[in-house]
Amino acid sequence: MLIQQKKQDVYLNYSSSIFTPKLIKVSSNMTVALFDLMKLIPAKHTILKAIEEKKLDPNCPIVETSSGTYALGMAIVCAELKLPFFIISDPIIDNNLKNRLISLGGEVQLVSSSTDSMDVQTLRLNALNDYLANNPKAFWTAQYDNPKNRESYYDFAELLLNKIGKDFTLVGAVGSGGSTCGTIERLRQDNNNIKLIGVDTFGSALFGLEKKPRKLRGLGNSLLPKNVIHQYFDWVHWVSADCAYKSVRELHGSTGLFCGPTTGAAFHVARWYANIHKDEQVVFISPDPGHRYMNTVYDDAWIQNDGIDLEQDFSQPMLLEKLVDAIEPWSYFNWGRRTYQEVVN
Repeated sequence: MLIQQKKQDVYLNYSSSIFTPKLIKVSSNMTVALFDLMKLIPAKHTILKAIEEKKLDPNCPIVETSSGTYALGMAIVCAELKLPFFIISDPIIDNNLKNRLISLGGEVQLVSSSTDSMDVQTLRLNALNDYLANNPKAFWTAQYDNPKNRESYYDFAELLLNKIGKDFTLVGAVGSGGSTCGTIERLRQDNNNIKLIGVDTFGSALFGLEKKPRKLRGLGNSLLPKNVIHQYFDWVHWVSADCAYKSVRELHGSTGLFCGPTTGAAFHVARWYANIHKDEQVVFISPDPGHRYMNTVYDDAWIQNDGIDLEQDFSQPMLLEKLVDAIEPWSYFNWGRRTYQEVVN
């Protein structure tokens, strides 16, 4: 177990105190797995395993590309372990987050988008490869492709098996693939019938849609990470930013749960599914709280200035026969545990 146990009811460090999510009932057949900082899990697991396997030089930086919570999770672990770290990000990063990374002892490089056809995520990876070429002893956590990312969620899966049981449907947003694919990987060792519903957004290339600029961040990807194991998914939903914003505000207003829009996207799909399948238990994943979105998603003036209509009806999704028919604000597809090639080709 990588979670350090409490000694006399006192945690040995901060990261251990937020490692395990709270499981909270939202309705009679729906539970949220509420994380304080979910991406800390793969960051801590990967770094501790690298130390254990002697793959990490403590005098050389740990490096990753991230514009969000993985960077923060990695920074917290590195600060606790007194390890140097280097984050490659882009201008979309929240300035408060960037300042916090620097305060935790890290260096942050921002990569600006270019006029050519490369998206900013590709540019960040190019910058990371350049950094590794000049710093060959640096350790890259490789959140998109390193199987340690998926493996890190096995403890979470065991928590669900112990507290929820072995018969439920898991709903989660998909970005690197670590949380959804890692959790279901372990769950299906006990029950292969547990269903997985992936939540993506329009403009993401993860499940065969055309890559475009994404308004909703925190899920989706312009790349195809190796940690996204497509044949694990039963269903895939694509939701718009407006849909996620409205749902996360509804979640807060009805339950007090204060979460980010990625949670809103997962909640939107989980609520719909749970209402239809009242005989099933549904668990959805909430990766981080909503304090970063106080001046955006939770601000009425920002909502109005951004042209978002929260009075829209987002209650019914479009069931797709073909991926090319996907339309906003909400579409879904029977992926059927098939590979990417089987579906897209």
